[in-house]
Amino acid sequence: MKKHLFLLILISLCCSFLLYSESSRPGLKVAAVQLHIDEDLYSSVESFRRRISELIAESRQFEPDLIIFPEYTSVFIALIPYSRIIKKAANIAQAFEFIKKQEPMLKSYSDLFLFNSGLVERVIYSVFADLAAEYGVNIIGGSYFAWKKTGENNVTLRNRAFLFDDKGRLIYLQDKVFLTRFEREIIGLSPGSMENALPFSIGGRRIALSICRDTFISDWEEHFTGSDLWLDIKANGTKYTPEEAASFMRALPARIGPAGVNAGITTCLTGKFLDLFWEGESSLAIAEGGQVKLSNRAESASEEEIL
Repeated sequence: MKKHLFLLILISLCCSFLLYSESSRPGLKVAAVQLHIDEDLYSSVESFRRRISELIAESRQFEPDLIIFPEYTSVFIALIPYSRIIKKAANIAQAFEFIKKQEPMLKSYSDLFLFNSGLVERVIYSVFADLAAEYGVNIIGGSYFAWKKTGENNVTLRNRAFLFDDKGRLIYLQDKVFLTRFEREIIGLSPGSMENALPFSIGGRRIALSICRDTFISDWEEHFTGSDLWLDIKANGTKYTPEEAASFMRALPARIGPAGVNAGITTCLTGKFLDLFWEGESSLAIAEGGQVKLSNRAESASEEEIL
């Protein structure tokens, strides 16, 4: 089995890595997992739980207050019931055709993820909530495709990030606002609302969260003004070329300075699921003296690493 590594970025708020306020509040430590996925990770609930548990256990040796997983970490839990079918498929479209033969009522990808949204939420609780309580650590388990009732007989699908506190309680949810073409037109997701995306608090620190494409939109700067830390969870579905690396600099590194935020973490999904793939370089950005610099970054944009 491929050796799995992960990216840990430890942040303290004084000296670029530990930031202290004037009142000498204790620093905040964050472990950001640059996750590499494949079909085996989602072959069973047990496989997913085992892998996530290993990563969280490894992260705990650094005693973080918060552990972050990237966007889409929990999306493909919805396909666990069809893992044997998926192994026979050459691409995601063929896999869906195989699944429709088993579940003929499913007419679209949106139907598929809505149909299995209950399973996904149960697994999320049994994995992330239980581990958060076991290790006494706050965990953002990336995002998943979640159902939301929007009318008497209308249900939509959202790309939703979630946070469990150190007692295993669900304390925050946030839906992606600015969707990609893949999410809108292929999967059939609906956007969330910026008004509902508010900073949350851990250890007395004000933390802002944006989900991948959201971070490219400058409107968030005013929305998150004055936060201590800004998190960007990404699933970048293109090759990480020099041009793509330059575009990453127009996301979180370009946002934190104007927003008056001291530090920002980008954590990326890597790997493949059938013909879908993701690459991206996770990093820690620090705003100092009117400039922003990347003080820590992944060595690879396609693998899991420990920094």
